[in-house]
Amino acid sequence: ESKAREMAEKEEEKHRQQRFTEQSSGSYWSSRGSIEGDDMDFKVLNVVLRASASGSLEALKGSLQELPQEKVFLRHLTTSTGTIRQSDVDLASTSDAVIIGFDVAPTEEVLAYAKQQNVTMIYSEIIYSVVEKVEKEMLKLLDDVEVTDEVGEAEVLAVFGSNKSKVAGCRVTQGFIKNDCRVEVTRKKRVVFTGDITSLRIVKDNVVQVDTDKECGIGCENFDDWEAGDTILALSVSKKPPSLA
Repeated sequence: ESKAREMAEKEEEKHRQQRFTEQSSGSYWSSRGSIEGDDMDFKVLNVVLRASASGSLEALKGSLQELPQEKVFLRHLTTSTGTIRQSDVDLASTSDAVIIGFDVAPTEEVLAYAKQQNVTMIYSEIIYSVVEKVEKEMLKLLDDVEVTDEVGEAEVLAVFGSNKSKVAGCRVTQGFIKNDCRVEVTRKKRVVFTGDITSLRIVKDNVVQVDTDKECGIGCENFDDWEAGDTILALSVSKKPPSLA
């Protein structure tokens, strides 16, 4: 069963790369670009590969292939042996690519030219160092991942105010609610609003946090359709670094 699954995954990856090749044929994709459509939704990092010899080049290609590419696809513009040249920098500059060198190093002149052209260059005699730096370049194309955690719950007891300045008078029934929380307002098991708290008060005082069994007033931007009996779920929102997998 595991062997069949592995074969299916390899076949799907083959089809995905074929579709990518068809869509990108004849043009260079920007490393800041992306491809969307069908089941494809990922960023593209153009790379120019250089290595000291054919064996080193194959080792580099194989090691880079091991990096997960579901979210960021490595597109090899050129793969060749020999020292990194000014022509590589020109290609990288026009195609927004990264130059990757294994067991080769640019001359001071080429290095200065790459800096002038604002071209990123990665090179080392240690293949693991090269791969690690390439992975960091790939991660730069991805946004941080938003993480939400449930931290509290409140019940709307009454609604105060008029027009578009209505505030929900609430009692916190579980956990706590902070003034920077995101909230989900539920009515009869249906979510009627999701958004951020804009005001959190006890009587007339603005507060940072309200704990269990405390009463407070909650206001949210672009929402004034509060009703007594609504349930407010409080969510803490944070960011975490992205991953390639």
